[in-house]
Amino acid sequence: MKVVSNSTPLIALARIKQVNLLHAVFGRIIIPQGVYNEVVLQGTELPGVKEIREATWIETLQVQNALAVSLLRTDLDRGEAEAIVLAKEVKADYLLVDEKKARRIARNSGLRVMGTLGVVALGVKKGLLPAIDPILDSLEQNGFRFSERVRTKVKEEIWK
Repeated sequence: MKVVSNSTPLIALARIKQVNLLHAVFGRIIIPQGVYNEVVLQGTELPGVKEIREATWIETLQVQNALAVSLLRTDLDRGEAEAIVLAKEVKADYLLVDEKKARRIARNSGLRVMGTLGVVALGVKKGLLPAIDPILDSLEQNGFRFSERVRTKVKEEIWK
């Protein structure tokens, strides 16, 4: 399975010490150079920098279509734009991204999208995490925002 990630899922899961959940759920994760730069080089004080820099299961690739990235940059930041273009280039099964506008653009481009909460839900479904509520609480306590409606929807998804 090919999975490309934007920075937000990496950072959110790193903040709650669950970045390895990505490896457990998907195996290998691909990130564009712009995401690597944002998380590891520019985010030196952010949680997860060391884990992401040292993760052998995260592969960093350079986006080939700079023009497509440029066009998306009118609406998105560099990491989001590169993640969408790279996901198309490698024919990814999923793009991991949380921002609403980026998700909409990715879906309109024909990509299958999953966010941090979807990854967590998969982790619970696969028995990799014991329960959803402590993880959701921890994400909220660490600055990850979502509504009560989204919390309910995620919990319902686990029991499908």
